[in-house]
Amino acid sequence: MLPKSIRLTEAEAAELQRYVSLTGEVEATALKRAALRGLREFRLERGIMAYIEGRSSSEAAEIAGIPRAEFLQVLVEKGVTLLKGPSTLAAELGFLAQQLGDEKLAAVASKLAEARD
Repeated sequence: MLPKSIRLTEAEAAELQRYVSLTGEVEATALKRAALRGLREFRLERGIMAYIEGRSSSEAAEIAGIPRAEFLQVLVEKGVTLLKGPSTLAAELGFLAQQLGDEKLAAVASKLAEARD
């Protein structure tokens, strides 16, 4: 284990002390849990922003610190648009298949595109 230190304002230290007093939790444990939770939230936020700014879903998922499939699910839950660009259903399905790495969906998109032509 590597020790890390932080600096708190008097108000922040008082808030931490109130929490520790109310819960009986060890201060170091509370700080560690809070830091790790904050880091997870921060990484997810930055990953989502990276995706919105044009990075691939794989890169953005790595920034977020979660598997790509889970990252895509988070994007859906947060209402982030996954389908970008093409306007035909076949093209959008093809794009989505590529983003998800789904060969079956890609085959359906291809058949739909052939039927359209």
